[in-house]
Amino acid sequence: MQPLLAGGQHVTAWRERTHAGRRTLYVTVAHSHPRRTARDRALKDIRFASALSYDVLAPSHRAWWHAYYRKSFLSLPDARLQRFYWIQLYKVAAAARADAPVMATSGPWLESTPWPATWWNLNVQLEYWLIHGSNHLELDAVTRALGEFRDNLSNQLDTPYRKDSAGIPRTTDIHLVNGGDAANGGYAVGIPGQDPPTPEVGNLTWALHNVWLTYRHTMDESVLREVVYPLLRKSVAYYLHFLTPGSDGKLHLPATFSPEYGVNAPDCNYDLMLLRWGCATLLDSARLLGVKDPAAPRWREVLAKLTPYPVDENGFMIGAGVPFAKSHRHYSHMLAVYPLYEVTWEDPAKRELIATSLNHWVGFEGALQGYTFTGAASMSAQMGRGEDALKYLGELMSRFIQANTMYKESGPVIETPLSAAQSLHDMVCQSWGGVIRIFPALPAAWRELVVHDFRTQGAFLLSAAREDGRTHWVRLRSEAGAPCVVRHSLDGPIEVRDARGRRLPYETVGAGTIRIALRKGQEAIITARGDRPDLTVRPVEAGEPAPRWGLPAS
Repeated sequence: MQPLLAGGQHVTAWRERTHAGRRTLYVTVAHSHPRRTARDRALKDIRFASALSYDVLAPSHRAWWHAYYRKSFLSLPDARLQRFYWIQLYKVAAAARADAPVMATSGPWLESTPWPATWWNLNVQLEYWLIHGSNHLELDAVTRALGEFRDNLSNQLDTPYRKDSAGIPRTTDIHLVNGGDAANGGYAVGIPGQDPPTPEVGNLTWALHNVWLTYRHTMDESVLREVVYPLLRKSVAYYLHFLTPGSDGKLHLPATFSPEYGVNAPDCNYDLMLLRWGCATLLDSARLLGVKDPAAPRWREVLAKLTPYPVDENGFMIGAGVPFAKSHRHYSHMLAVYPLYEVTWEDPAKRELIATSLNHWVGFEGALQGYTFTGAASMSAQMGRGEDALKYLGELMSRFIQANTMYKESGPVIETPLSAAQSLHDMVCQSWGGVIRIFPALPAAWRELVVHDFRTQGAFLLSAAREDGRTHWVRLRSEAGAPCVVRHSLDGPIEVRDARGRRLPYETVGAGTIRIALRKGQEAIITARGDRPDLTVRPVEAGEPAPRWGLPAS
């Protein structure tokens, strides 16, 4: 029984029973705040459960996991990465539920840690990215928590800004409360242009990008209406209090903090990039929801007049007058490249900036950590460089990942291995910007690959197979009837048929890119012209043996 400093209890209770030569350990945890009721509840639960046999309790548990693993499928020929990927799916299911607290940075495997909270300046975002492509939205606690505790996101701002604005501190408890007004309580949101407290103000906007991804992968308009739009409106409003016109006619931000570089900077790229994404998303959301928002002209003005992102000969800077000049694990100064996809490789005019920024960032050894390499892998995947993406994941595996696929920085942290699973997703499929890209960044060694029920933006479920180094077939099922534009990666002439083999019309909109009109529930199968491939989903053979994850057997 652990008494909590703020009041309440955290309790672990267990009982071991032996019957017919079989030992069964029953364990439960309970938490209460501010009342001290957790002990009684834990004892009640453990007494009830331990009266039941393992054979009574296990079937529902086993059925849940069987259903969970069948919701999507990814098979690739790299045995080490293949096993790693499926372990991450296990770990995220062990750590997350939509109705559970947002994951603490150490996950559920507790030991001594310097990270005893939920961290919102990168960790939460990385923890939950993989749930979208892997088709596990039942694990999305971020959308639920931001909606449920939205009042706390305004109440923790400085008093003048609480009425119309919102922000999230760097660290919070399960109710998104920081405790910044208490000794050792944490980090407040801060105020642009002032320090202390550190003016780290973009974290809510970035967290809402995760919620927007949930909307885009489900096309559930209630997520947009009830969570994304009202909260993004408030997080952008906080920025608008501090934007000022400069002599150059552009809008500028006073000094803010780019996680976790250590220097405040005016026109900080972390905040400029999130502000631009926020204004654009609000305008799109208002159009989709049919809202005539009186703030819309201001959002358009920001998009038209916001100062350009500060850059120098080494690419993206931290902010105006602050170059990227030391080793730094975060890619907070490059969010427009990834995950916002606002500066992309598909724009030839941006390629030199992206490549220069990426190379300069990872070129500083010293402070680089595991998620440096997952970010670099995903950026390389956006560039279509599968070999580079695989190289960065190899660096992660060889330098940082533990024998059980766990990861630590001073103490255990869960986000980096989970984000490596998302890097694999980015190599296999990308669906940003309204285009579904099939196998955009696969290394040459991955000549065989199968994916099934991979969830994309637009609420499509993708299945596809690569054989002998070429895309063999692609199948898309629409859950929402959203526009379907797909870069299919098949060679030569193609044909598109529905689930019953009837031809579907399509429009070519670019090299290897087609638009298909799919109704909700309708399916499209893309193949080479005249081909009728076997659409059975089965695992591919490993290219070569690889050691299993886990501690060596004694």
